[in-house]
Amino acid sequence: MNLDFVLNCDILVVGTGIGGLVATKKAISKGKKVCLVTNGKFCGGASYFPLKGTLGIQGTDGEKDKELFYEDISKIGNKMENPHMINTYIEDICDSISSLEEIGFEPWLRNDKRPACFAKYPRNIYLIKDWDKARQKAKEIFGKLENLEIIEDSSILKILKDNDKIMGAVFQKDKKFFAINSPVVIMATGGVAGNFKHKLYPEEITGTGHIVALDAGAKAQNMEFIQFIPAFLKPKYNTLFGEHTAKYCLGMYSLDKKLILDGVNSPEYKDLWIERSGYAPFSFDFKSHLIDLKMVEFDDEKNQGVILKYSEDLYKDEGEFYRVYLDWLKNTMGIDMCRDEVVISPFAHSCNGGIKVNENGKTDVDGLYAIGELSSAIEGANRLGGNSVGGALVFGKRAVDDANIYLENYKNKIYSKEDFEEKFNSWLEEISLNDKVNKLSTSKVLENLKSITTKCAGIKRTKTSLEDGLKSIELLRNQYNIKENLDSNSIETYLRLQLSKMLIKSMLTREESRGAHYREDFPYTLDKTYKIIISRKNNEFILEKEYLK
Repeated sequence: MNLDFVLNCDILVVGTGIGGLVATKKAISKGKKVCLVTNGKFCGGASYFPLKGTLGIQGTDGEKDKELFYEDISKIGNKMENPHMINTYIEDICDSISSLEEIGFEPWLRNDKRPACFAKYPRNIYLIKDWDKARQKAKEIFGKLENLEIIEDSSILKILKDNDKIMGAVFQKDKKFFAINSPVVIMATGGVAGNFKHKLYPEEITGTGHIVALDAGAKAQNMEFIQFIPAFLKPKYNTLFGEHTAKYCLGMYSLDKKLILDGVNSPEYKDLWIERSGYAPFSFDFKSHLIDLKMVEFDDEKNQGVILKYSEDLYKDEGEFYRVYLDWLKNTMGIDMCRDEVVISPFAHSCNGGIKVNENGKTDVDGLYAIGELSSAIEGANRLGGNSVGGALVFGKRAVDDANIYLENYKNKIYSKEDFEEKFNSWLEEISLNDKVNKLSTSKVLENLKSITTKCAGIKRTKTSLEDGLKSIELLRNQYNIKENLDSNSIETYLRLQLSKMLIKSMLTREESRGAHYREDFPYTLDKTYKIIISRKNNEFILEKEYLK
């Protein structure tokens, strides 16, 4: 297979969400030549997805709050968090907020201090909104920058190395393949929700960056901790459900109007609904996770979703959090929670785990960085609300600072098109060894893969369902020929198959329930704690338990 062209730069940034843009802007300010590549359009990723009216970022509220902030993050992480990164985040986050203005947003400090999702203590929360306006502003800002090449609609396939040094990466755009020669690669490709049927995510976020980074020599951890958040199936699909409304819920019903679970007027369930109104994603760490399990019990391939009925008192709540959400829901989405039939289901959202990095976003590979949701940053078994964008800001900037030091001692080497072709084609031969007679199209493989991942790797997991999922993925692979489908993104499809295998293997290995991970056959949390560390060798996964003191 021949490459169409090779570009040269100092720093390659993959992904144009907030993390990728912040890293790019800082790299340009340091005089570096940057190539910015995205799988979709400029200003993409979860941070530009119109999930709700505003998006919040928690900021440290002075010196006294530092210990409390650390307590909030570590407690909800339930021993799966990364302490070496938490202090860095707490120290840097407030100074990093201004980075949002540099890429086109207009952040402002929220009027009322309130605890973010999962947090015990209230603190400053900065808000951003107006995604279209911010996107247009970003285009103006980045359009004026010199030493910047922006390439859209291009999927990263492989990071290549020479004697353990980063050479650059190979991409596919439509039917063409090209390479970018760069000693530094900053990956900001997002999370894994794209491999699920229902997701609060842009379609182009596929999670393949995880496999690309692992194949380059990085490691991953905590991949089993994926947040599932209830969202609307009806009256408007893929709209965020405001968890705080749960304390006004009168009951949960099946689609044929049969009562599944009494609401807040029931003495037996009142406390559960009130507790559930305090956090968005499913978490086994709270007794009210029983509400989510009931939801899943009556939400299968035959019966899509459950109905929630609400008290009129919901619209009498004058709290800012209620007013902002309900007004946005009514004015922008045309939804009235009391008037309309509200049908919800768990949607895949944030991935708490990811590529292992240090406090500068650096992987175990010199020149390779992972930032944003691709990385395993400060989160653990749960993700504290308002830290997602903040982590992209803090570690996006620090990655560039560290890369700049690395480049000062790097002996520049320009690789030829033939150098890239030789190494890439050698890898292509390896992953195509198991190619058999092609029976499925790329679109059919991806459709089936989403169904498999959703069925076995959703909220409720068992050994049997997870093992069945692995067998089904292997069957898909055996019916799909990579080389015959190169023009229709077969390599990216292969990477997505590998991603789902990694998720399922992680879920199989954790034989307990903790935070966002629930095993129906192990409905308890172990006292002895460990992280599951994942690496790749010869295109196969290696999973190891790293026990914690």
